[in-house]
Amino acid sequence: MSPPKSEDATVTRPKLAPPEPASSSNSSAIPKSKRRPGRTFKHPIRSSSARSARSSRSRSSPYDRPSNSPRPRISRPHTPRRMSLLEALPVEIIEQIFLHSLNLNFPRASPFLSRALSREHIYRVLILLAFWNDSLDYPRSKAVERMMVPLEYVPLKLDERARLQEAVFKCKWCTVDRVREQIPTMQILSIHRRWINAGIVTKEDEQDAFERFLARKDDSVRVFHGKGRPMKELASMPPEFFQLAPNAMKGIHEYELNVIPMVATELQCVDVRLTVNIPALDLCRFPSHLLRGRSNGFLPEDVDFLEMLRMTSRNWTPGKSSLSPSTLTKVDRKALNEGIQNAIRHQNFNAMLSLLKIDEFIFRYKAENQGRSVYYTIPPEHFLSVTRIGRDKPHLNLAFFEALLRASAESLPSWSSEITKWTVDNMELAKKNPSAYNQINGKFARWLSNFVLRLPAQVEYAHDFPTGQLFCCGQLDVMDLEGARFVDEVLGPCREPLGNWLVESSFQTEGHWLKNGPSLLP
Repeated sequence: MSPPKSEDATVTRPKLAPPEPASSSNSSAIPKSKRRPGRTFKHPIRSSSARSARSSRSRSSPYDRPSNSPRPRISRPHTPRRMSLLEALPVEIIEQIFLHSLNLNFPRASPFLSRALSREHIYRVLILLAFWNDSLDYPRSKAVERMMVPLEYVPLKLDERARLQEAVFKCKWCTVDRVREQIPTMQILSIHRRWINAGIVTKEDEQDAFERFLARKDDSVRVFHGKGRPMKELASMPPEFFQLAPNAMKGIHEYELNVIPMVATELQCVDVRLTVNIPALDLCRFPSHLLRGRSNGFLPEDVDFLEMLRMTSRNWTPGKSSLSPSTLTKVDRKALNEGIQNAIRHQNFNAMLSLLKIDEFIFRYKAENQGRSVYYTIPPEHFLSVTRIGRDKPHLNLAFFEALLRASAESLPSWSSEITKWTVDNMELAKKNPSAYNQINGKFARWLSNFVLRLPAQVEYAHDFPTGQLFCCGQLDVMDLEGARFVDEVLGPCREPLGNWLVESSFQTEGHWLKNGPSLLP
């Protein structure tokens, strides 16, 4: 039974009834808790002393707003109060109430509740529940339920999981390290659902390697074979599919399981050549606060988080079939472009590069654009910002400009006098100081001065034929006339043609799988 929707960003479930109010006549009937009683709390008052401010900051809740948001001021308490009936419950009961309601404002109700629920096993369950895409029609499984302890597990609907995911992202405890630690578990859960629960029997000579892989003790074998009944996706195939494969819904089929650790799980029905791709982490939407960055730019862990989400949610390569659309992930493009400006302003090249990759992939390969070419552009203001900021480091400045060009050369503002001055300055720099780096800048500037003149024709052609854009996913079209000129005038003879940058990432997938983790086999 799925829980009802709520108006805020939380998921509601049936709550446990609170205990009867205590009174002098029945107080002896209430069982005593075995744990130590909590400290008494006082009503807060305003305090302007530095000592009070420091004390308030030290008690801030891990369920507060995102780490890049201003911390709310907490006043110094002074009036004692008695522990509430809810706080007097055993911690295990408080955990169950919280996990049934999935209201992430619940721990913020009091410092005691915050401390009671600020535990690693609670964080772990919330991450799994928010980011693992489990179907509602799967049967109960002791192995899956064991991995979800202490939650009494019931799969969430997509809209419920999206709301929970958004709420989890806003918590300070939702860090790149905590989420990354649970990604192998999400993949193991998917393997269990789509392989073991589906009744697919692994080949006998691969069974030992399969068990060791699930236990995260050995990942040298990542492809497994088995036999089982027709997969559920076959039932939703169009009639023309069954004309080519009339026995698709009958008998026993051959299956292949290909696991790419920390990235995806591919399940292929070999007989009918049907492949289902399951991302390691199911991302509904990139969090807007992470896209915008902080007031002082992007920290290294922010860029790591963006890249990990991009790669593990498979927002870097198109899907292989209609059953695996390229991406269902959404993005706030306004927040993302604000983040690009923030990265340029604080000269964070890696952050800008990650944001450009996220934006282009989701725009080109979102579900509604599946199978058709699209004309991709970025705001021209990004180019102008680069010409104004970071001029004291010409080579880094060129790297910013070239990255924007690789994202969308057709978005270059050819009418801008600032672009013209930037081009002339770089050519003059190469003449005055002909160092290796300055020569690279000079070659690029000379090509750019000619490209700007031909840009209106290039834009008109790309509008009519979207596949005719100079760059696509960062890759240069060397067969295009402008692409050939770019190779001859900018890259040659020392640099190779620019390839697909979506597959390039600072996120390392190796080394995270091998661990002495619990096996999910019954």
